[in-house]
Formats: sequence, C-alpha cells, structure tokens
Amino acid sequence: MKSVCCIAALAFALGSSAASAQFNPDDYYVSVPFSAAPGIYQVDAKTGVATPFALPMLVPHYGWFGNDGNLWVPDRGIPGLVKVEPDGTATAMAIGGFFDKPVTCIPTPTGDAWVVSDMGVHKIIRVEYDGTQTVMHDNTTANGLLNWPDGIAYDDEGNLFVANLGNDTIIKIDFAGNATLFSDDSSLIRAPGGLAIDGAGNLFVANYDLHTISRFRMDTGAGELFAGPDSTLMARPNDLKLSRAGGMLVSGKNGRVSRVDAMGNISIMGENPALAELDGVSVLGDSILCNGRYETYGTGLAGSGGFTPDFRAIFSPCAGQTVALDFRDFLGGTPALLVFGTSPLTDGSLKLKGAPLLVDPAGALFLTLPLFMPGSGAGNGDLTLQFVVPPNPALIGLELYHQVFAADPSLPGGVSASNGLKETFGN
Repeated sequence: MKSVCCIAALAFALGSSAASAQFNPDDYYVSVPFSAAPGIYQVDAKTGVATPFALPMLVPHYGWFGNDGNLWVPDRGIPGLVKVEPDGTATAMAIGGFFDKPVTCIPTPTGDAWVVSDMGVHKIIRVEYDGTQTVMHDNTTANGLLNWPDGIAYDDEGNLFVANLGNDTIIKIDFAGNATLFSDDSSLIRAPGGLAIDGAGNLFVANYDLHTISRFRMDTGAGELFAGPDSTLMARPNDLKLSRAGGMLVSGKNGRVSRVDAMGNISIMGENPALAELDGVSVLGDSILCNGRYETYGTGLAGSGGFTPDFRAIFSPCAGQTVALDFRDFLGGTPALLVFGTSPLTDGSLKLKGAPLLVDPAGALFLTLPLFMPGSGAGNGDLTLQFVVPPNPALIGLELYHQVFAADPSLPGGVSASNGLKETFGN
C-alpha cells in the first residue's frame, strides 16, 4: 500500500526563523506542541536557554536528525512529516495519505527512509525522503496488538519494538513482520512514550504517568525501575534518546530536558516552564548511535542458594560515553575479583577454584580488580559500577573480556563465578 505525496505537499512551507540560524551539533532541539507558539525550539547546551528555531507548527512530536543533515519531525496536527533544515525552514514532506496522528519517527536500520508510528490509525508507516508512504504494519498484520503506537526502536537484529500508549504494553515485531507481546507489566509501563535500545541489550521506556524510566532485558524480557520517580527532576517523560555526551536525554513537562546517567541518576539540563511540555528532544551529534557493544558469553558457576551470578552492562562503550558494569545475584557481603583481558576462553580448559575461567590469562593483557559485594545473603550481592570511557580513538575496535569471581564459602571450591562479558569499543 503506497501513497505518493503531491507537488503541493512537497512545497508547503510551514515557516522559517531567521536565515542566520544554523544547527549547533551540541544543542538540544525540542518539540513544543502545547504553547502559544508551537514548533521546534533550540536549547543552548551550556545555558539551558530555549529560543524559537522553526515556527509555526501545530502539534510536533518525537523527531530525529536524518543522514541528510535535516531534522525530521512528525506533526499530528497537520498531519504529516516535517523536514526542518539547518536555517530553520520547515517543510511538510508527507501530508495526509495514511497519516492521521503521526507521533514518532526513527530511521530504518539502513538509514535510507523513515519509520513513523501513527496512533490515530494504529499503523507503522515507512516514509521515503521524498515523502512517499508505505504501510509496514497495521492491526491486521500485527495480530491486533497495535494500540495507539507511540515510541519505536530497532534492535541489532532488525526487530522493531513499539510502545502502545493505548493499553500500556510493549510489543515486538520481528524482521518477518510477526508481532508478539514483549511486556505488559503495569508496574513498569504506564502511558509509555519514548523507547531507546543501547548496545548492551537493554530496552528503556519513558513512562508518562509514572514519571519513570523502566529498563528491560532484551533477551529475557525481565524489567525493573531504572530512574525516578522524582517529578522535581523528571516530570511526565515523553521522548527518550541515547546521548553521545553520556547517558540519555529525556523531554517532558515544565519545559524540561533531563539527563539520566548509567546509574539512573537524574539531572536537569534545561528548563523553561513557559514552554509547558516538551514532546521530542534531538541532538545533531546523537543522530548516529554508538556502535560499541557488550555481549555475554559462556556460563559461570552457581553460588549458594542456587543463584548464578549475572554480569551485564548499561549503555554503549564509545569514547567519552558513561557506561556501567552491572553485577547481580552474588553472595552479599563477600570479596570478589573482576578479571579482564584481551582474549576469551570458552572451552572450560582452565578453572579457578573449580569455576570455569572465561578470560585467558595468557592473552596480551590480563588484569584483576578487587571488589566487595554489598548486602548479605545468597543472591543479594548486587553492585553497579559507573565509569567514563576515555576519549581515545585508539580504543575503537578494541575487544576486552570480563568475568567476576566472588567468595562463597559454602561451595566446594569456595567461589561462584559470573558469565563472561565481551566489550567492543565503538565510535
């Protein structure tokens, strides 16, 4: 099913700011739908001051910078997809057609077109750079699982995750178009908006009604509270974007842009109550996501109580990025040892006190770092360590392998061990 935009639609200019305006690669560009002057505003990254950039619009939502250097923003008031150029000129490229209430646009995995969610018609629509529309998924192909689709995000395998604002669920549509329920956990999902997927296998969800960000494991679907609730720092979160400057950016009520770090700590980056509510937030420098990745491998050794220690990460390892290593289900109150090196072991040929060693001590680099697991009792030793990846281009492409051993006196060898964690630095 296709709809080809007409010449009039391509030429329809919504407005423009001063010709001297230009995108600043560090500033935030926010969608302001509910004010006296709706449109795109530029927020100075240093001062937090917001100024009009592309006006007027009607009800702009979650946008994204394209590979053409322009900001593309769905506007459900038109309804259509709007191209905002570096000088602030805003042009509607796809008016009407299959659109009723378009709310989110993200690039296709290959970056050659846009994928737009439309909550009014319960559809996911592909839009070419020339404005041509094609329906990708509707409620027939998605087994009735689309219900006011809002935030959308792709994983590395080409699976599309969709936040349903209408029934507080997250669904997964695989590469073949098969739709399944990913989560309907009402304690973690309430009026879900923006979605973001990092390079460590985590899905983050902005929950408008809960004032929170939830974190879900992509492999198991297990979820937990990641940030909030604290409406003084992050109120009614809408859009959610991973940031090259570290952490993720969140837009919401009180004209506020907040940053959430890898530990879930929230800080205010800019605030203008006169703008009321910010829907989308985009940064030119964040348009291409970090390609650094964390991957788990191998199997560790269960500790007392039958808890197998779990070792994962948060966010993506790129130069200057803030990331975290996440240790779960160890025996609490015991010493531990983090080992890391440049070569893996996967065949169980070496052991440490009976536990399989998954990092090769004969590799070019092999180091250890002592830790102490907080808490007490089996499975209660959880620890998260946050650090900043050095801004060193020589790291790009480097692979490191990690594993954690913890004292567990009730076991025959006296230790439990985590899975291995492969870290590949990206750019």
